[in-house]
Amino acid sequence: MSLYARRVTLPAITPLVLQKRVIKVFSEDGTSRALEVPNDTTARNVCQLLIQKNHYVDDQNWTMFEQLSTLCLERIIEDHELVIDVQSKWDMEEDCRFCFRKYYAKYEFFKNPEDYFPDLMLSYSNEVNGTAKSLDTLKTFLSTTTYPEVHSYLYMSEKGKKSWKKQFFVLRRSGLYYSTKGTSKDPRHLQFFSDLSQNNIYMLLSARKMYGAPTDYGFCLKVLPARQTLIKMCCGLLA
Repeated sequence: MSLYARRVTLPAITPLVLQKRVIKVFSEDGTSRALEVPNDTTARNVCQLLIQKNHYVDDQNWTMFEQLSTLCLERIIEDHELVIDVQSKWDMEEDCRFCFRKYYAKYEFFKNPEDYFPDLMLSYSNEVNGTAKSLDTLKTFLSTTTYPEVHSYLYMSEKGKKSWKKQFFVLRRSGLYYSTKGTSKDPRHLQFFSDLSQNNIYMLLSARKMYGAPTDYGFCLKVLPARQTLIKMCCGLLA
């Protein structure tokens, strides 16, 4: 047969974005549901899908969580995050799962930001210090020019250590720092703690029992370098 007389049929190639994966989502009662979703599916998309399938009322409180049961950690998956990306970063040795339930404080920061960052925790740059009182708190945080510093005392610890130290922390655009000398913000006394843009922030589900924390209210900064998982934890002070 002539080479030019042959007809070759190639299989259709599905664009990577449209390829589908299966995720399993757990409800509060422990039951789970498997969903086949495209690679570009966001957490908000999954919420909408489950609301429709279960005939729930969409009151803006339904939320997707990422839960690391072995480590007793949990975090809210933000609406824009791609669930397949989240799942791809899971460690096979950890018990990781998606959870779907209501969380009434999901958008609370955007409604009442002053409750999360009272004036005593904020410091403004000299350029806006005189007008800070007139600026809306939320707009100030979202601004590219007037971003305030957030400072407070926290207890800190690292994975593998049982001790917790009370330190004065400062949150800046460049990262989270703690002072090695009281409440000093002098660059000589600020020790870098973590770059929040390179971390996922989780809530501690069993702070005292699992990690020997001094309070029940803590969060974890979970870094994912190439070969190991680095965990740094902080707990708020008791009122």
